[in-house]
Amino acid sequence: MDAVKVNLPSHEYKVTIGAGALGRVATFLTTDLGSSPQHAFVIADSGVPRSFVDSVVQAIGANGCEVRVETLTPSEQDKSVETIHELLKQVALSGHTRADPVIAIGGGVVGDIAGFVAASYQRGVPVIQCPTTLLSMVDASVGGKTGVNLSVESSNGEQSLLKNLVGAFHQPRGVFADIEVLESLDERYRVSGLAECVKHGMIGAGVGIEHAGLMDWMLEHSDSIRRFDPVTIQELVVRNVSIKADVVVADERESIEAKAGGRMLLNFGHTFGHAVETIGDLSPDASRPELAPLHHGEAVALGMMAACNAGLSAGLCSQDVVDGLKKVLEAFNLPTRVGGLPTTLKVVERMSHDKKVSGKALRVILPTGWGKCEIINDPDPEWIMDGIDSIRA
Repeated sequence: MDAVKVNLPSHEYKVTIGAGALGRVATFLTTDLGSSPQHAFVIADSGVPRSFVDSVVQAIGANGCEVRVETLTPSEQDKSVETIHELLKQVALSGHTRADPVIAIGGGVVGDIAGFVAASYQRGVPVIQCPTTLLSMVDASVGGKTGVNLSVESSNGEQSLLKNLVGAFHQPRGVFADIEVLESLDERYRVSGLAECVKHGMIGAGVGIEHAGLMDWMLEHSDSIRRFDPVTIQELVVRNVSIKADVVVADERESIEAKAGGRMLLNFGHTFGHAVETIGDLSPDASRPELAPLHHGEAVALGMMAACNAGLSAGLCSQDVVDGLKKVLEAFNLPTRVGGLPTTLKVVERMSHDKKVSGKALRVILPTGWGKCEIINDPDPEWIMDGIDSIRA
């Protein structure tokens, strides 16, 4: 079992990583939470094998805690204010107090929803994150970002899904990443999570010298990673969580505007990626439309390719950086091009709804070298359009 500490000045917590980590949740509630809770509200992902959820619930209940379980089938459409409203009503009916925790068992969508419920109920109750996908282990469960999407109608009557536009910062009290749960995922979900690892590799050198070699390490161990060898995957999670922790500690609330630093760097690939992720009929394989919609990691992979090509168009990075990223993504069977994109201007319009827009100016993260990125305010529209067009199949 490994542990990575997130040493925030106002709140320190630990990310426990390894096979069997879920078995430590019940003990954590009685020894580390600060008080013995009388109630626990569990929000569980329907895709997680029930045996894992039941083991946590039974262990908590054995300590005299009353447990209420709500199961969600996660989707970007149901990651909504309406879902939060229904869950908050259930929390209130369960007798939950400010000392009682909300526990998320699932992927990034469930973690974001549970975190926002915990942040909202009685202005904040403890949240325990138990990520069950690689993506949520290395990224979404650490750092305290919670939130849901908004579905809005534009002036032309077109319905748009705006990603993570409503939410709050609410740091977890503890995170338990159980590597054994990953064995239950299908291949596509496993591969999708690797996109966030690649993202960390693309910013790692700018975060700290100790993180500069993540991308090369991933390529060196690509065979073991593709096989999801437990020892290699555990080290992969530890390396990625360490990068995420260092970024969050340096800039907890994404307040640093400096070009070369701040939590906003973690959004590399996401402004482009969110724009294509919300186009529901896109497939990672043009010959298999039934695979639509894109998974989050697939959209991020495409977004990183678009960002790299935009950086190339801007003269910020070399062709070697673009080729290097493409090589890594292809090594893990992540998409680098997609068919069926709408017009470039329509994709740009979707990007303009991103929460990283400042005023009316777009803000993107573009690479300046291998493992280094910068925040670019109000980029030249030609760079952005070149990036979008570069990922057309």
